[in-house]
Amino acid sequence: MLVTRDLLKAVFCAVVAASAAVPVCTAARVDVHPQCFEPGGWSLDPQFMDVMGSPYLLAHGLGVRVMDATARVDVPESGEWRVWVRTRKWVDGAGAFRVSIGGKTLPTVFGRGAPEWNWESGGAVRLEKGEVEVRLTDLDGFDGRCAGVVLTQESTPPKGALSPEAQPVAETVRADFVVVGGGLPGTCAAVAAARRGIKVALVQDRPMLGGNASSEIRVWSGGETRYDLVRELRGRFTNSDANLALCDARRMRIVADETNIALRVNTRAFGVEKNADGTIASVKALDLKRNRVVRFEAPLFCDATGDGWVGYWAGADWRMGREAKSEYGESLAPEKADGDTLGASLMWTSVVANAPMEFSAPWAEPHAQGVVAVNGWWNWEYGIHRDMIAEGEAIRDRLLLATYGAFSLAKRRPENTNNALNLCPFLLGKRESRRLLGDWVYSEKDVTSRRPFADAIASGSWGIDLHFDNYKPGVDFLTTCHGTTDHGETYGRYWIPYRSIYSRNVANLFMVGRCFSCTHVGLGGPRVMNTLAQLGVAAGEAAAMCRELGETPRGIYAHGHIRKLQGRLGGEFPGVPDPKLADWRIVDDESEGVKFGKGWQKRHVHYGDQVGEYAHFPGKKAEPAVYPLPVDKEGRYALMGRVPFSYGAKPGSKTVCELTSGGRVETFTIDQAIADGTWRKLGEFDLAPGATLKLLPAKSKGYVVADGFAVVPVSMPRKEDGAVRVCTYNIGWAAGSPTYPGC
Repeated sequence: MLVTRDLLKAVFCAVVAASAAVPVCTAARVDVHPQCFEPGGWSLDPQFMDVMGSPYLLAHGLGVRVMDATARVDVPESGEWRVWVRTRKWVDGAGAFRVSIGGKTLPTVFGRGAPEWNWESGGAVRLEKGEVEVRLTDLDGFDGRCAGVVLTQESTPPKGALSPEAQPVAETVRADFVVVGGGLPGTCAAVAAARRGIKVALVQDRPMLGGNASSEIRVWSGGETRYDLVRELRGRFTNSDANLALCDARRMRIVADETNIALRVNTRAFGVEKNADGTIASVKALDLKRNRVVRFEAPLFCDATGDGWVGYWAGADWRMGREAKSEYGESLAPEKADGDTLGASLMWTSVVANAPMEFSAPWAEPHAQGVVAVNGWWNWEYGIHRDMIAEGEAIRDRLLLATYGAFSLAKRRPENTNNALNLCPFLLGKRESRRLLGDWVYSEKDVTSRRPFADAIASGSWGIDLHFDNYKPGVDFLTTCHGTTDHGETYGRYWIPYRSIYSRNVANLFMVGRCFSCTHVGLGGPRVMNTLAQLGVAAGEAAAMCRELGETPRGIYAHGHIRKLQGRLGGEFPGVPDPKLADWRIVDDESEGVKFGKGWQKRHVHYGDQVGEYAHFPGKKAEPAVYPLPVDKEGRYALMGRVPFSYGAKPGSKTVCELTSGGRVETFTIDQAIADGTWRKLGEFDLAPGATLKLLPAKSKGYVVADGFAVVPVSMPRKEDGAVRVCTYNIGWAAGSPTYPGC
């Protein structure tokens, strides 16, 4: 057969037509789903579809009218068609838009009707058979929303949402392990399992991975990293930093390179199918780009949705809200159980232009409750006393109103004339909602007593960090944090057990991220993303072991495979030293014999990754710190160093070190700002018993930390001429320098 260019073009067009999102048509009705539109400047928002029934288009222009959204539909017959638009009025004074059908603008201004989701009539329009355009035109740039358009020849409005539930399954994906949710925990679970050779499907409802750590929400990755995979995938920038987009790109590339991962972005799970024994057979999801339902089948599943949706659909035991003090003996819990959770945030920023910038939202100003601001940080938080799932859209909208109102008030001041609102996400940065229950429910005492779990698979250093909406009387969207972080006691490194990451009643379900098995107070410490990502690494490794050994998630614990799992994870665990460090001799800032001169501060590092529990930081006039090096015989040693990661440290720092051994003195400098919590080689030295390492803060500059050092024998001793040899080295802890296994 001769393959011509025209034939290839025809085949290509057929493939595109088959894969594109198309409206659903019948003889008397045409359904135009929101995901069928070319969005223009509108955003497709699926985060509340499990409550309101479908995704919807959102005109999130921060006060600038967004470009039109358009869809092409086939009208099955000529005649008069009644138009219905699913929308709601989210606030008086904003959120309006118009709809055009076949070039004819409907008389109705949408978004000004009822506050509940409903089908608003656009009247009737005569259409000819064939293709016509449906167009949404934003009128103000302030979050008008459309959950679909229906053309019908009936006089009654449609019922309910344009839900994917009624759609047939168009594709089935089979894997060994299905992970739903592409935040850091879910991505870590998928990559860890894939690198052990099993087939993984990773289902994510956004166009990128990272969840709260992505550039869409822009929350920094806090807490201990512990595992190299967490360091590989974490965010590297702090709150609201646009450079988090660089981390998005890196994360996507890493996952794309894993041949064992079938990555499905823009795909929102909406239900499960179960086997007769109550286990999960498959997860059903809506492909938001092609408007079709995809079934994901596997023997093992991982709920990394944050809201615990997969477990909820499967009938897993779950809890939401605060437990009573008596249930788990938690001092920070209330006397009576209630529905309160940690709130959700929208962090927002403005920039200063070199010319006046327009912004006015007088309808939002009363909602600012007197707060005037040009930026909003983590404590712009709402929803503590509301249902974080059922009322998620209302919680998000409350934060939008606070933002627009506070900024509009600020723009009335002359000094803010040139300020422009440049970031305000429409995706909620959630901290807590539904928590699935495992064989162990992690609680306050597990943190405060640092319980040494035999089945530990993760560690944290962040204190119990609970939020309350008591920042200022009369203001309901600003919070304070209380508990055991910067405002109180910290407890050092604590451990999280494997029994908290699998469901106690759905036998083939793991859960990682903030929906792992814990109490409200127990979540307060490990809820930071790096710590939760460790749970993902553990679930991925355990899933691979389940496939290899023919086990269930519970079976890994019940049948004695925990030591093997810990060995695969690497590092030390309670009572189990790191075998890779067997020849290492480590001296920490807390070790016996280490001496600090005046001016040093001992601090708990809640970012984590420090050796031991603390690190020391020098003041302006701090005196030297002296470490006795654990050398028991003369020889050649590699000197290793490790300091905790810090977002605030700037490369170019210089810590001056002086190494003394056998009458020889060697001076070198290290840049401790280029550090990620891993061991790094500082050099090789001839050392003898009695050797010391001295840090000289008075001669140093920038980021200086006294944490952990180690000596590792590398060769036989080398003779030197003369009693004293003084050398100077400049050793940077650059990203490309050797890294070594650490705990």
